Amino acid sequence: MTIHPNAGNTLQRLRSDIPAAADALCLDMPEGWRRWAHALDVKLLPKLQAEFPLVIAICGGGSAGKSTLFNSLIGNQVSPTGGKAGLNRRVLAAVHERHRDNEALFATLAHTLGGPLSPMRDARQLTAPGDPVYCIQTHLPEKLVLLDTPDIDTGARGNYANRELARRSLESADAFVYIFTNATYNNRDNTDFIAELLTGIGTRPCFLVYRVYPSFSDAEVREHASTVAQNLYGPGHAAHVLGIFRADDDNRVAAGQQPMTLSAIDGGRGLRDAMVAIDGAALRQTLLASMMADALHQARQMDEALHEAHERLAAYIEALEAAQRNAVQQALSHFPSDQVLRRFADIWRATDPTHIKVMRRTGQVVEWPLKLVLSAARKLRSEEPPSPPEKRRGDPGALLELDLLQAANALYQATVTEHIQDGTQDLAAPPCVREAQANLRRRDWQAALTRIQAQKELILSWSGGLEQDLKVLAEELRGRMGIVDQVRQTFAAFLNVIPATAAITYILHTGDPAGAVGIKVKLTGLLGLHDLYALIAIPATAGMKKADQQQLEQMLAPVARTWLAHKLTAVQQLFEAQITAEVMDTARAAHGAAGKLIGEIDGHLKRVTTVGQ
Repeated sequence: MTIHPNAGNTLQRLRSDIPAAADALCLDMPEGWRRWAHALDVKLLPKLQAEFPLVIAICGGGSAGKSTLFNSLIGNQVSPTGGKAGLNRRVLAAVHERHRDNEALFATLAHTLGGPLSPMRDARQLTAPGDPVYCIQTHLPEKLVLLDTPDIDTGARGNYANRELARRSLESADAFVYIFTNATYNNRDNTDFIAELLTGIGTRPCFLVYRVYPSFSDAEVREHASTVAQNLYGPGHAAHVLGIFRADDDNRVAAGQQPMTLSAIDGGRGLRDAMVAIDGAALRQTLLASMMADALHQARQMDEALHEAHERLAAYIEALEAAQRNAVQQALSHFPSDQVLRRFADIWRATDPTHIKVMRRTGQVVEWPLKLVLSAARKLRSEEPPSPPEKRRGDPGALLELDLLQAANALYQATVTEHIQDGTQDLAAPPCVREAQANLRRRDWQAALTRIQAQKELILSWSGGLEQDLKVLAEELRGRMGIVDQVRQTFAAFLNVIPATAAITYILHTGDPAGAVGIKVKLTGLLGLHDLYALIAIPATAGMKKADQQQLEQMLAPVARTWLAHKLTAVQQLFEAQITAEVMDTARAAHGAAGKLIGEIDGHLKRVTTVGQ
């Protein structure tokens, strides 16, 4: 299996974009995500460089003979040895003389080993914790870098002094030499730790070295080694074990008087020759393909999680926008909108053609609509449920002020709460808005209410912009009228008399003060307020012809929309400035930034491929 030439660049982009998208959404990256990013940094991306030597790490428990084996393989007594467990506290890398001046190699090794890489000056350096060191060796095969690592089990009850020191070096290796003894071969704590490193991202092979009593038979060595392999890889472990070797205990070896002697079970070449015989290119390709498959699988899982978080954020934004729309609607529930109708009627009459003005003066146009409206008024008075006395007599300014404050308080609570209702769904506030919510809670809310209350007169006022828009509307409506409509002018007459006689009101909620028999005009496409209705309280049973109802609706709906375009915008801007701006802006910015990154991640995942051969 070969790796597509662009895979490295694409993986690098995934490595940067996935954490960036999580940051944009303010997600706490799970431990698995961090391990994925770390594995790409030390296991996969550096190994995509051409001609990078194979890195083989010697690992095992305390006093297993790691340093002795290391010295034997490089043909030089470099790493300190002795009977004390946990003696070596640093990683030592042996590099062939040929690579002495290869700055790129040493830079990559330093990156993967987790610290500045400097030449070892004295063997005693290894006995104190610190950054990795290297030594130049002439007897080491030039295509290999050999690592001597700290032991993984000095300590007790999960508190191991050297385990994290060893982890970084083991993660960077292409293959392991795992040395164990009769006391540790079935130590699941050790093998579970090594197994995680061998199989976490990709599956890396290993050599097994059993330091054993001379009296043990090869069959016993093979049986114990099989137990180790099963613990490391699970079923199918034989495919990942490059060789099994025994090292018979010898006091002279323990004393450092002679190198460790290894023999292959069932014959075959020695460990050094077996490492030299490795087809580095084939091993690297197989390993990288395995790592690539695992990395992409995990990346797709992370991408799905990002999509879900992004969708939850979108749902929260929509719920908060709905809460704001409802608050704006509530704030204008009792706005004296009949003044808008009266003013539009004045504008309409002022723009009547001369012949219509003459007809109006003779009463030929107004007579029958007036009778109709008076009939409607009588029916309305008999059917309309009585309003509370305080609302019938209420001052429009006082009612608007009460509505403003009630709506503002409701919107404030929806904005700062940890959960917001979206219909029947309860949505948690996303992590990205929590700081903005905290800032809003820290503000002086009573002072904000005072500022909102102070805008009452501005909302009630008649703006020049609204006046101009009503004039433009009158011209547009008149331009769309046919000859018959211009003669009848029924809706003009309605506009002239209805506000005074039938108490027509526009209300911004779905209740119908006329007993659900009014003409409903749905306002769509206006400032995103798709759920608002203007209800015209004229009973359909009052004798009005269907054509007249349609004409009235065609006239009044644009007036309502024109009025809403001014008043709703004013209240919405007020509420945004005093309540929702920071939370909403933060949520929208996070949604946009994360959406862009998620889109790029989706593209990376589609482009990256592995090609089998």
